[in-house]
Amino acid sequence: MFSASLLKQKFFWLITLSILGISAVQYFFSDTADIQEIDRELYYFPIFVAAMRYGMRGAMVALCAIYFLYIPFIAMTWKGSIGHESARVVDLVFYFLFAFGAGFLADRDRKIRAELERNRLTISLGRITSAIVHDLKNPLISITGLLERLARGKGDCATYVPLILQDAYRMKRIVDDVLDFARPVKLKKERCSLAGVIRHAVEMCQERAEKAGVRVETELEDVRADADSFMLERALVNVISNAVEASEPGKKVVVRLHRDGDFVRISVRDFGSGMDRETIEHCFEPYFTRKQGGNGLGLPITKRIVEAHGGHVKIGQPESGGTVFSIFLPLS
Repeated sequence: MFSASLLKQKFFWLITLSILGISAVQYFFSDTADIQEIDRELYYFPIFVAAMRYGMRGAMVALCAIYFLYIPFIAMTWKGSIGHESARVVDLVFYFLFAFGAGFLADRDRKIRAELERNRLTISLGRITSAIVHDLKNPLISITGLLERLARGKGDCATYVPLILQDAYRMKRIVDDVLDFARPVKLKKERCSLAGVIRHAVEMCQERAEKAGVRVETELEDVRADADSFMLERALVNVISNAVEASEPGKKVVVRLHRDGDFVRISVRDFGSGMDRETIEHCFEPYFTRKQGGNGLGLPITKRIVEAHGGHVKIGQPESGGTVFSIFLPLS
C-alpha cells in the first residue's frame, strides 16, 4: 500500500511540475516565436500522463490547470495577428479534444480490464468450488454406501469401519487444506536447526518413498535460522512428496541445504520426466493439478508459507532432466 501511495504521489508531482515548467518557459521566452511553437506542444505530455494514470477526471483537471496558466499568457501577449492568435485558440481546442479522447480511452480500458478480472475471478471460483465438490464427493459416496450396507445388515463392522474412517480422514484433510489456504499464515518463529527440520520432513515422506521404490538422499549444512519449524516442515513435506511421486522406481530424490548469500537455499531435486511449461506457469494456482487424486493445494500452501517467512520459491529444469524446487529463506 505504501508503494502504491508513493507511486501516485510521483505521478501527481510529475504532472504538476511539467505543467508549471512548460508554462514558465512560455512566460520567460514570450518574445521567442520558435520556442513558443515547440513549448506549447509539450502540454500534451501532462495531459496524456494524467489520462493514463487517473482517467477522464485526471485529464480534465490537468486541462483546467493548463487553461488557468496558458489563457492569461495568451491575453498578455495578444498582438492582433489573426494567423498567430488563431493558432493559439486552435491549440486550446485540440488540448480539450486530446484530453477528452485520452481520458475516454483510459477509462474504457480500465473498465474492460476490471470486467476481465471479475470474469477471471468468477471462473476461478467456479473451478475451485467444482474441485472441492469433486474431491469431497468420492469419499462421501463411499461412506454413504458402506453405511447403507451396514444399516441393511449386509456388512461386517470390523471390515467397513476402518474404510469409513479412512474416507472420513480423507475428507477432513481436504477441508483442512481448504481452510489453511483460505486463512492468513500465522508463524511462531524460533531459532531452529533447518537441517533438523528437513530430516524430520524426509522421515515423514520415507514410507511413501519406499512404497514407490525411490531413495531420498540429503546433503545438509548446519544452518540455524528463525523459522516456524512446524509450518516449514509442512511446506517441505509437500515438495518432497511431489518429487517422490514424479520419480520412477529406482530413481532418487536429493534434498540439499546450503547458504546462498544472505539466504539459505533448500533444494529438492528429482530425476523424473520434468514439468511442462503449462504446469510450471500454473503450479502455484489453487486447484491446478496434473496428479491423480491431488487437490492442487500443496504447492500454493507451500508458497504462502515460504513467503510468510520472507522468502521465495523457484522452479528449475536442469538439462540432465528432472525438476529442482528451491526454497530461499533469509538468514536473518
